[in-house]
Amino acid sequence: MATATYALMGLLFGSFLTVVVDRVPRGASIALPGSACGNCGLHLGPLDLVPVFSWLVLRGKCRRCRMSIGIEPLVLELSTSLLFALMAWHFRATWRTAAFCALIAGLVALSWIDLRTRRLPRQIIYATALVGVPLLCVAALAEGEPKRLWMLLAGAGISLAAMALIYWASNGGMGDGDVRLAPLLGAYLGFLNPGLALVGLFFGFLAGAVVGVAVMVIVGGDRKMKVPFGPFMALGTVVAVFYGQDYIDLILAR
Repeated sequence: MATATYALMGLLFGSFLTVVVDRVPRGASIALPGSACGNCGLHLGPLDLVPVFSWLVLRGKCRRCRMSIGIEPLVLELSTSLLFALMAWHFRATWRTAAFCALIAGLVALSWIDLRTRRLPRQIIYATALVGVPLLCVAALAEGEPKRLWMLLAGAGISLAAMALIYWASNGGMGDGDVRLAPLLGAYLGFLNPGLALVGLFFGFLAGAVVGVAVMVIVGGDRKMKVPFGPFMALGTVVAVFYGQDYIDLILAR
């Protein structure tokens, strides 16, 4: 039941994220004005904004001018819903689920924006931290494990130090937005186990390297071409949540 509830919440949050990813990079308000068609200016009503359903009924087009609204809403809504459901399945109905879903919402928005603009807006990073970290603290206290408060601080410090070192060594190859995002991801992974902070970064760099090589092989390109790293940091973090501890146990067992 909790998984289905969070999946539905993910659809709603995903619908909101379509506004976030469109307006935040432009410096526009996410509250006003209301949503409207970018072509004809039609103000969208409740029936136009039902997650997934409205897109399918309207076939991805504006109700009035029939201009395509793109696949962005569908991707954001379904991916957020799926990830919310996975977090609920993994953590059950706990404060951890709420905290990690806050992170997921931020990561979905940041990943989409980074893929399109090669930027990780600090407003979204800070907003995610402002909501998510207090939820982690509540989860730690609700579970009677206050030690997780210092664990999340340790994770944040480890990730920040590692990314700051990589940023310095890359001589401009790594964006400062990646460094800014690192302690947030480290805090979340540190809450589970401070060692996961490095595992999440490792998974992210591994995924980035694989995709980068694949892109160069398939479409060609300069070896020095810049690939947005934010989505890979996000992917590495999510994978570490589910499988990072297993990876650590495997390494230690050798």
